Amino acid sequence: MIELVGAILAALIGIMIGINLNKFKIERKNLKRLEKLNHSYFKGLNYLLNDDSERAIDVFIELAKTSSETFEPQLALGNLYRRKGEVDKAIKLHQSLISQPNLTEDYRTKALLAMGKDYMSAGLLDRAEVLFTELVEIEAYTPEALYSLCEVYQQEQDWADAIKAASRYEVVSGRKMTNDIAHFNCELAEKHLLNNDNKNAQSYLLSALSTNPKCVRAKLIQAREFRESKKWKKAIEAYHQAIEFDDVFASEYLDDMSFCYAQLKKCKLFKEFLLEFIQTYQGISPVLVLAEIYKKDDGIAKAEQFVEEQLVSKPSVRGLDLLLKLNLQKNAKNTDDVTKFQVLEQLVNKLLDKKPNHRCRKCGFGAKKLHWQCPSCKSWGTVKPIYGLETE
Repeated sequence: MIELVGAILAALIGIMIGINLNKFKIERKNLKRLEKLNHSYFKGLNYLLNDDSERAIDVFIELAKTSSETFEPQLALGNLYRRKGEVDKAIKLHQSLISQPNLTEDYRTKALLAMGKDYMSAGLLDRAEVLFTELVEIEAYTPEALYSLCEVYQQEQDWADAIKAASRYEVVSGRKMTNDIAHFNCELAEKHLLNNDNKNAQSYLLSALSTNPKCVRAKLIQAREFRESKKWKKAIEAYHQAIEFDDVFASEYLDDMSFCYAQLKKCKLFKEFLLEFIQTYQGISPVLVLAEIYKKDDGIAKAEQFVEEQLVSKPSVRGLDLLLKLNLQKNAKNTDDVTKFQVLEQLVNKLLDKKPNHRCRKCGFGAKKLHWQCPSCKSWGTVKPIYGLETE
């Protein structure tokens, strides 16, 4: 509420300063009009201060009908309503602005842009799309309208039109959208793969990599398809390319890499890779994967020793959890030891269950699994594994 009142007061002061007083020679008619305008504004402010937003908005709508001088503060007030989540009030106020008689074209297009955002916030995507499209066609506020249109298409999962809007936005704004466009192509690829349309899916993956040559997601989709087709060598190559692009997502697919190497009977080669990768990777995942291989090939004792050594330089609750599991397996016949380790393991599991494994690097949203688009801020590729004692 304080934010609303402050914004309106600031706008009112701006109007007062901006009025041309002609060296204080103002006609009586103008003075009366200004006095009436001020009276109406303070009346509306009084309603806001008393938390009576319904009556306040009625006052401001009446002002919108009678004077174009109130346009900017009215527009700002509507935007504030939208940000507060009172979208119905924002729509009502912006509609009253558009219906003003003799409204200039610049003011009209500003109000259309604002109402388009209102509709988008309210989930009325079809109406928002119509308004943003109109603005693009008449070349009014084109960059902002195109960006908003792109957001609408993403919510509608209309990825082809999202690509078109984002590409046009790049041209008119000069801002790069390569990361987003690459993800839109990946979405289309996933959609075609669900329909067993591998040809078109591969085409979109190539488009993604053409747009963003280091698109990890596109490379991982390729790797998954190679793995499912039992093309182990090609899958391994794709996984290694993903690591070269950005190893931050490695924890998501190291187990799949291990499986592919095992199919080719090249586990020794994979061990060598992991030992080298552990030296540069921040997280604990390669240690856990390699420990499981040691357990299978060389026994529990070897795996236990390896984990203990690694935990000195890479302290990790997940590493401790694996160490407890290994101890449980090794001491399975000793009832007392098993009971102690089971209690510890249960405590560790409860600790891990409460912690998010991933976090958006842009807005801080936490999640238990990877999301290519942040559910909170809607950014692409910003949700990544968390590195730390209790996580990766």
